Amino acid sequence: MSTAKIQATCLNRFEAVYAMAPASKSLSPARQSTFLIVEDQYLARRAMARALRAAGHLVTEAEDGDTALAVALSSQNDAIVLDLALPGKSGLEVLRRLREVSRVPVLFVSQADSVETRLEVLQAGADDFLIKPVDLRELQLRLENLVQRSSEAPVANGWKAGDLEVDPIARLVQVGGKPVELTVTEFDLLALLARMPGRLVPRAEMEEVLFRDIPEPGRKANILDVYILRLRRKIGEGRILNRRGVGFLLHG
Repeated sequence: MSTAKIQATCLNRFEAVYAMAPASKSLSPARQSTFLIVEDQYLARRAMARALRAAGHLVTEAEDGDTALAVALSSQNDAIVLDLALPGKSGLEVLRRLREVSRVPVLFVSQADSVETRLEVLQAGADDFLIKPVDLRELQLRLENLVQRSSEAPVANGWKAGDLEVDPIARLVQVGGKPVELTVTEFDLLALLARMPGRLVPRAEMEEVLFRDIPEPGRKANILDVYILRLRRKIGEGRILNRRGVGFLLHG
């Protein structure tokens, strides 16, 4: 048997174990998207890529952290699937470097299923997390949901979440078409959340905005929670959700 046939046979068998559903049963996509799959295990990477391509999406593959970062920075992707353990740069290193210049949605996959691991990647800026072995149908749906949320966020002059509109140029906020008065700091914190509604923003990232002009000795614990409380009172109590000890997200 040829090498190609052996690989194809192994891939078909692996899909049944790894993903619980072969590519032929993929769900119909809401729209065609471009995904980057970063995974060093060949069979796992090919199973995910084949399923997404069968569903009508465009897929690029990378097998190590250095290649992944180069591809991610030089191409346009609607979302990235990123493995935690990679040769070269780790998945966390890739994510942290990527978050310096991009808000592209990132879905982490890992065999590590501890709460600490999930919190670490979410704090680093990941949008979602799946434990291996993943179900290919769930992978597809989660990626499409991430793309949907990120594409709905921008409006003509800013971002929108439900009836909340944030205009970063004019620094204006409206709820249900009515203007909301915010302080400079309140606006900056809300803008950080509004760039991608539904994405968890780590406390550390929000505190960087809050304390950027305050020297270390003058910083006060829990002051971020005070500002979040003020924002909730002004824009609506149920809009900003708290993931205790991790961060906040804007709910449309």
